[in-house]
Amino acid sequence: MSDLRPTNDTQHRSTVPLCAATGTATGSAQWFLEKRGEDEKTPVFHHNNLRLYICGEETFKQIAADIRKAQHSIDLVCWGFDPAMELTRETADQWPRGDTWGDLLLGAAQGKFNNGKPVKVRLLVWYDFIGSAAVNNMPGYKTESLYERSKPGLLFPPSPSARDRREIFNSHWYRDVVAGKHNALSLRTRGGVHDDVMTSLRSEASMNGLGRIERLGFEYLATHHQKTIVIDYEGDKPCGYVLGLNSVTDYWDTTAHKFDDPRRGKSWEGANDAEPGLKPYQDYGCRVEGQVLAAVCKNFTEAWNKAEANGKGAGSNVSREFNLKATPANLTKNLIAPHQSAQILRTSPATDGSEKSIHRLYNHAISFARHYLYVENQYFQHAAWVKELKRLRAEYLAGFQKGKLGMADVPKLHVMVVTPTPERKQMVPRTHDTVTELGHGSSMPNQAKMVEGEIARYEAVQEARRRSRDPLMIPPPQPLSSIAQAYKDAGGAKDDEMARKALEGQFAMRSLVASLWTFDTNWQTTQRDGLAKLDGWKKSANYDPNSPGYAGGINYIRDLENQLFKARYREIYIHSKLMVIDDSMFTLGSANLNLRSFAVDSEINIASDDPVTAKNLRERVWGQHTDGKFAGGVATDQKVMHDTFQKWQKAAWDNLLNKKKGLRPSCFLVAFHDDRASSIRLG
Repeated sequence: MSDLRPTNDTQHRSTVPLCAATGTATGSAQWFLEKRGEDEKTPVFHHNNLRLYICGEETFKQIAADIRKAQHSIDLVCWGFDPAMELTRETADQWPRGDTWGDLLLGAAQGKFNNGKPVKVRLLVWYDFIGSAAVNNMPGYKTESLYERSKPGLLFPPSPSARDRREIFNSHWYRDVVAGKHNALSLRTRGGVHDDVMTSLRSEASMNGLGRIERLGFEYLATHHQKTIVIDYEGDKPCGYVLGLNSVTDYWDTTAHKFDDPRRGKSWEGANDAEPGLKPYQDYGCRVEGQVLAAVCKNFTEAWNKAEANGKGAGSNVSREFNLKATPANLTKNLIAPHQSAQILRTSPATDGSEKSIHRLYNHAISFARHYLYVENQYFQHAAWVKELKRLRAEYLAGFQKGKLGMADVPKLHVMVVTPTPERKQMVPRTHDTVTELGHGSSMPNQAKMVEGEIARYEAVQEARRRSRDPLMIPPPQPLSSIAQAYKDAGGAKDDEMARKALEGQFAMRSLVASLWTFDTNWQTTQRDGLAKLDGWKKSANYDPNSPGYAGGINYIRDLENQLFKARYREIYIHSKLMVIDDSMFTLGSANLNLRSFAVDSEINIASDDPVTAKNLRERVWGQHTDGKFAGGVATDQKVMHDTFQKWQKAAWDNLLNKKKGLRPSCFLVAFHDDRASSIRLG
């Protein structure tokens, strides 16, 4: 983390009256970045209408409706784009199940939804030869379908399958757009810039702890991760979106997160489960109307004009002038009261001096957290951010002491983290470092064991050299790995229970870390064959429940039981980038809670300090995760928040036990746990 100090760098100093009798004062919290200088690039806009959507079904359905209403322009910037992805899915039939991205954008460009008048469509997508090949974020781009590649060698080729038809659709869609066959539809791509990334990283203190492999990953696999849409910016009814959701088919899901929902599609339509694949997905979108749309459009326009215009389908540059202090009148013409304030934040290594306003906001906002800090993020991998939170809590408590108030007067901060199992084994170390700071290191027991073992061996050699009469006879130990050194620098092994008690005693903080899992309520049918096999083994003459195990005996039975129990649960992949604090502010968008999103990839978030919107979002999200049981009520009341926290904690731990036994959970929440370990660290 770069040396950002919210109290010095982002907060306005103010003077308020102090009550002589109580020694207390009352002031208002500054949730936005508002200081002169760098923050002038990211002004606060007070006249907006914001609507928040949970998961792909809600979000993409509204996007499809807005595309059909477009009259002038549609500007999209994406991390990935799958033309065959269906935005609406009413049936579980084979592809296509509804309106696809490709058909909607082409239909708009051809004027099908606008009385024959073409709508100008511009699509900007991240594409890097190495990175894109690994993640397939533009399926069909620069490739021919497998069916078409094999057909020339066949005298009587078979009819294309659903998979073939989908691949052909993508390949032809990209081919025609790149060739400029659709005058009103343009495509540009952009890749990462090595020099810009390196310049941005040099200002990060966290850079010092990077291993060689991780550093190379940052330098050469940087992405453009922003996801926004702007519709009819110059029109009478302009609107737009700031998204966490990607425009590839994996990201469509409902808030119900069914164990197996055919509408999510076949495994071959997206990534596979290990990538992760067409499993349940959790993420968000924010629809925006009003002044803040100017900042979203400015971000798109500058990126579009900077991207290389290769080929006939690249279109022309966009001529737009932006004055963020005096936004066009049409942006607020149709707003409905009440209005919400909002701010656009970015990570942009390519700008002059680079922009890191997302990083600054994450540091800044937590300084005001008093009752709850809710983080739901795909990557919870920034231990320095948690350390900064604790530093700020210590600063806050020092203020109480100056006011002659005791710890009993300090409101407890409930830190609630919802994050998925790291998608790659190499992401375990940074996740472990971060959850350890909150007193949950034992949730990743084998990583802790591996690192502590390395440190113990290192210290044993050092001790032997100290005790030896001739230290030169004992070779010095191998230097600690960057992972072990970081762990040691952070204080080494910690007892979780003691660490959490210290959090509460020293910082007035409580913490929990959970994941989201869904359950196969139809397991008796889906596991019929396995259950029959298990029953047969148990009825065999060789079965002895008291046996320590032998070939064909109890060990095989236990293994099969464990496999069946495990198969009844499926992880809900959390792609979210959400933070909500005290029913007072929220931020969401494309940025994860890691160094990559704070300094390497281009990102864009929206933040708002509207209490009604923040409270409604918190109630919906917490209600979704707890099956409507523990949505939080008046979460800024300490007694209510304590009760909610206790119920979340109990549900998460109970469900972890249920998961191990193959029993039905009470809700999606399951205590975070990962048995993997890695000596390679990737962020």
